[in-house]
Amino acid sequence: MDAKDREINQLRAENASLREQLKAMNARLLDLELKLAKATKNSSNSSKSPSSDIFKPPPPPEKGKPGRKRKRKQGAQSGHAKKVRELLPPERVNETIVHEFSLDEIRQRDLTPLDEFATIQHVELIACPLVVIEHQLRKYRTPVGSVITPFVPEVQSKPIFGPRLIAMIGFLKSKAHCSYSTIAELMGDVWKLPVSRGYLAKLCNGAISLSLKDSHNEIRDEIAKQPIVGTDETGLKENGRKNWIWCMTCTDFSYFQIQPTRGRIVLENTISDEYAGFSGVILCDYFSANRSYCWNFDVKAQFCWAHLIRELRWFAEKYPDEKVNRWAAKLISRSKKMIKSWHRRDNMSEWGRRRSFDGHRKIFLDLMLHPPETEGRIALVDRFRTVNLTDGTTYDMSDDYFRFLSEDGLSLGVPPTNNQSEQAIRFCVIDRKITQGTRSGRGNHYHERMWTAIATCRKQGRNFYEFLLDSVTAQLSSTPSPSLLLSID
Repeated sequence: MDAKDREINQLRAENASLREQLKAMNARLLDLELKLAKATKNSSNSSKSPSSDIFKPPPPPEKGKPGRKRKRKQGAQSGHAKKVRELLPPERVNETIVHEFSLDEIRQRDLTPLDEFATIQHVELIACPLVVIEHQLRKYRTPVGSVITPFVPEVQSKPIFGPRLIAMIGFLKSKAHCSYSTIAELMGDVWKLPVSRGYLAKLCNGAISLSLKDSHNEIRDEIAKQPIVGTDETGLKENGRKNWIWCMTCTDFSYFQIQPTRGRIVLENTISDEYAGFSGVILCDYFSANRSYCWNFDVKAQFCWAHLIRELRWFAEKYPDEKVNRWAAKLISRSKKMIKSWHRRDNMSEWGRRRSFDGHRKIFLDLMLHPPETEGRIALVDRFRTVNLTDGTTYDMSDDYFRFLSEDGLSLGVPPTNNQSEQAIRFCVIDRKITQGTRSGRGNHYHERMWTAIATCRKQGRNFYEFLLDSVTAQLSSTPSPSLLLSID
């Protein structure tokens, strides 16, 4: 072998070595790009909750024609009908003052009095909206020298605050998201009633919580009877220990519970492991506990499309491969067209609706199941595959995303998203940010019962304060508690 051949072989070896290095560097670059892209996940492009965002995601770009105002101004828009505050009924009016022109002015201006009045109501707080009743118990000395007083059960065995004031404290604590310190300052500064934060906590975790125990339990017993149950969960700390707020929503009520686990055992114990026999549908996100519960107990699921679209948005905007970006963008567009078609379902004929739904599903699955070739694995595709079961049958996993388009889903009114549960649990997230969690099991019971009553009264159009007042009154008088199911047919 001459010098020329040796040089050629040397260059070939160097070339092969450089190719291997380049391949390794490209693989490492892709891995780093994926890690960097995953670090940009937030609530707008993944299933992460808004509370986990370190920075607020940037708003989506505004759309509109050039030269056209893209954002409307705040307040009433042009052509909007004027709305004024409704007058309070006559029984709420404490004093009426009639204002008239003098007789001289009536004659000078040749006016004719009418039996009509323009009414303006002024509302003001009274100096102190509290009624204080003092009970004096005469002391008596016994023959052995001890001092006793008469025992008055309605005075000595009940809180020093009456039911209206107790209900107001509960309203301020949970409905208005006030801290115990804020409530104590309000009562001391405005009502001139000094009270400690400890006593406020005692009322909330004691009389108020106990008054809602029966209504909270009856809501729990109704969940497994509902045809559609939406579920969601979020974290909560109890003395630094991680707990979970579970929210389960139905048409006429919402149920909250605080549990030390995020596992499927909560769904088994609450909705029951026999829900499949009822032919109900669970609305949920793709969280592992939800999947495990539905798949192990043969429960029908409708996974949330809002979560899926957010995850696709990350592939469309952040994934380091243009082919994947375009693929995900097409899936997002198809998803939105499909959901718009679902919203127009009542304006379609039965044949047209089925043709539209079947077409949207086929096009979406064709796109989803044929992703572009890329270095990284797109696990999202596995959610829509058909799998072989141990009993020899097959299961089309895409059914759990398209159940809202099926005839059974339409007859039950199954929606494509789990937004109802997410909106209900957002109230608890606000409470968590203010209170920073709970400090005991009694505190957990108070919060889950109050959240259940607040959300259910809102769904049923009931006055929450009046319901809470009736509950506290029943608790103090040892009578049956009011029901949260009264308005449910």
